[in-house]
Amino acid sequence: MTEIKNPTIEARMRILQAAAEVIRQEGAMALTLDAVARGAGVSKGGLLHHFPSKDALVRGLLEYQLDTFEQSLQASGLPFAEAYVKLGSYDGSQGLLLGMMAALALNPSLLEVVRERWQRWYAQIPQNPDVMVAMLATDGIFMADILQLGVPEGDFKREVLRRMLELAGV
Repeated sequence: MTEIKNPTIEARMRILQAAAEVIRQEGAMALTLDAVARGAGVSKGGLLHHFPSKDALVRGLLEYQLDTFEQSLQASGLPFAEAYVKLGSYDGSQGLLLGMMAALALNPSLLEVVRERWQRWYAQIPQNPDVMVAMLATDGIFMADILQLGVPEGDFKREVLRRMLELAGV
C-alpha cells in the first residue's frame, strides 16, 4: 500500500525541525523567521502561512515538544505516574529545551501553554502525597538536567529513580 503524504504537515514539520535546529545551534536569540525559512527550505511567505509570527512559531515548537512527550507517556502502556517518572526524568532534547526556556523568558505568555499541560498531567495522578513527591522529583531532575546543575549518575541515579518509582506506586 502506498503511503499518502500530506505536504502541509511535512512543511510544518520541516519548519519546526529547522526552528529547533536554530535554537540548538545558536540559541533562542538567533531564532529569526528568515533563518528558519532557510533551514526548512521554504520561503518566508511559506513559513508565515504555517506560523504567522515568531511567537506562533515558538508556541508551535513548544506545543510539539509537549505533544511528543505526552504521546510517549501514552504509548508506554504504563500507568501515568510510572510513565512520567520513567520518561520524564531526563532531557532528551539535545539542548532544545534549554533554548526554549530562554524563549519562555522572553515571552512569558507562552508559560500558559506549559502551565495548562502540567495541570492536565497532574490532574491524572491520584491525590497521594507520595505520588506527588515522585512527580515533583521527576520535574526537579528534569530541570537540573536541562540546566546542567549536576544530576546524579550511575548507580546512585538508578537508586534515586527506583525510589521515585516506589513513591509513584510501582
